[in-house]
Amino acid sequence: MKTIDFVRQFHAKQTFTIKDNFEFVEFDDLSHEEISPDSPIPDQVEIWAGVKVYFEGVEPESYKALNLLIGDWVEDHEEKLNAVMVDELHKHFQEKYPASDHSEIGEDSVIWTDQLDYMPRIDPKDKSMVIELELVLDTEPMPE
Repeated sequence: MKTIDFVRQFHAKQTFTIKDNFEFVEFDDLSHEEISPDSPIPDQVEIWAGVKVYFEGVEPESYKALNLLIGDWVEDHEEKLNAVMVDELHKHFQEKYPASDHSEIGEDSVIWTDQLDYMPRIDPKDKSMVIELELVLDTEPMPE
């Protein structure tokens, strides 16, 4: 990390805090457009999860500093986030991919923690933002 980024992140931490609570919003299933509900799914599925978080303080001026703070928050809350994502993914797969075996989802974390841009959509009135988590899923297609 460059020194200027470290300084920006340090200053942002002094005036901006993401609270512990969060809400699952929705999945953006990029793979779903290419797969029919009756076909087996590929080994890799690209799904992003929208998660609403609340914050206190003043939003950082630097978009990069904000993403670094979000990344730290995601790492600190990975276990709780993962538990919610796994539950929601099982529902999602049952609905969208009924021909798939999604039983192994959740054996490992589904959250990619090396993500650099969480694409936060900030609602300053509500003191909240929706962040996008990229999920890492290894799935098993069912035989046709």
